[in-house]
Amino acid sequence: MVVKIRNITSIQVFNVACQTGNVTRAAQLLNISQSSVSYHIKKLETDLGCSLFRRTKKGLELTEEGTSLAIHVEKGLSMIQTGLERVANLAGSVKVALLPMFSSRWLSSRLGSLMELHPDLQLSMHNHNNSFARMQNPSSFADLGIQWGKGNWSGFDVHRLWPEKLAVVCSPAYLAAHPISQPMDLYKCNLLHVDDSRMWDEWLALNALTTNAGQAQMMLEDRHFQLSSTINGLGVSLFASWLVEEELRSGVLVNPFGRNFETSFAYHLIVPKGEKPSKPVEQFCDWLLQMRGSQAEGTS
Repeated sequence: MVVKIRNITSIQVFNVACQTGNVTRAAQLLNISQSSVSYHIKKLETDLGCSLFRRTKKGLELTEEGTSLAIHVEKGLSMIQTGLERVANLAGSVKVALLPMFSSRWLSSRLGSLMELHPDLQLSMHNHNNSFARMQNPSSFADLGIQWGKGNWSGFDVHRLWPEKLAVVCSPAYLAAHPISQPMDLYKCNLLHVDDSRMWDEWLALNALTTNAGQAQMMLEDRHFQLSSTINGLGVSLFASWLVEEELRSGVLVNPFGRNFETSFAYHLIVPKGEKPSKPVEQFCDWLLQMRGSQAEGTS
């Protein structure tokens, strides 16, 4: 038997009620009355011929049937949203997941050429803290993204933008207080990083050192915060060398080794696998991959 749901609004109300577990909160989020929330839930239960919630003192609690339905409703509404966004993309809209420092120090100064090439392209920028590749449903966040790492992300088409070299940097005052002349001197320093310590682990290994469990370190929220913390003398950082050229020239940062180091880390363009990307998404990707040549020359 085919069950016909006469009102999609009831499905939407059910979904929000599942997420909140509370009629009052669901009504606030949907900007409708509590009685309307109750009406739509009751209507859906009548159409299906079963109870979806148990009403308790703490709020709404899903029944077995409600739990089963909630899983399908969440997936279904997500697919509808993705479809709507893909249709919108046909009109020239692209959602891009960006890393703030990459945006400010590389992308922003080059977007003019993209706009000249594709004047009808509409860009929607969404910042993330290097989390796009780990999102449960990345395509609902953006059509494509820039991610820092080694490129080993399943579920994405991955394009390495260019090879990187890393600079070890700190403030002049920090260097004066913590002399650094050889790699093992960093054992006495506070190592600053974002996400995790994998970059430092790799750097230490490449310099024939092992990770010290008692190493002083500080994890920061994003690269901009890491940069300001390094300038303010909180410790030593690893940065893609081109990102800190300006600070090294001005003298607010110094490179105690006077050279840069090889790394397996890099910036990548990543596109969630699944449906074929829209034409505007392909246009953005093609442009970005063409633009990467000049940067690759500068980092070699």
